[in-house]
Amino acid sequence: MIIINGLFKWVYDAGNWLSKVMYLHFLWVLFTLLGLGVFGISPATAALFSVIHKWFEEDFDIPIFKYFYSVYKTQFIKSNRLGFILIGIGIFLYIDINISQKYIQSFYVHLFLIIIIFLYFLTALYLFPVFVRYELKFFLYFKQSFLVALARPLETIAMIICIFLLFYLLKFLPILLFFAGSSIIAYPLAWFAFRACVQIEEKRLT
Repeated sequence: MIIINGLFKWVYDAGNWLSKVMYLHFLWVLFTLLGLGVFGISPATAALFSVIHKWFEEDFDIPIFKYFYSVYKTQFIKSNRLGFILIGIGIFLYIDINISQKYIQSFYVHLFLIIIIFLYFLTALYLFPVFVRYELKFFLYFKQSFLVALARPLETIAMIICIFLLFYLLKFLPILLFFAGSSIIAYPLAWFAFRACVQIEEKRLT
């Protein structure tokens, strides 16, 4: 009887988690579209990570829509500034690496750009988790994200591994991308970023 009750509880918890993850993805898509895509994706992503961060920090039963909409509305301008700078740097680095490959053709220049792109990628992994956890001056979000990535290499490596695994999972089951893509991608990234931040904070206190 205990085993049956435990099994039912596990099935219920799994179904509850899946329904909330799917609902959160629906909100992300909806509010991204409401912001006309380019103006909606960053605040929607900030709201997405905020809800997941709240799950880890406090309660899994928070009112998802109310909290999502609150973050989307209050952080709309700030998160867009963050997103546009991140995308702008990414485009700039993409152009640079193509120029280096086609015209400069210097091994050392190309290697330098690859290292910069890798560091940019690490910063991008932590940017929204750091944004929703801390209240910082604007450009310190980039610095803090970079420092957390370097300070907690195990969590950073785990995040990179997750990205590769999710790439193959979503390639194999693309229907997941349609029903819960943003949440499935954000959840493990938010979890490892959360662990990294907590570990750093605990070390500061000791």
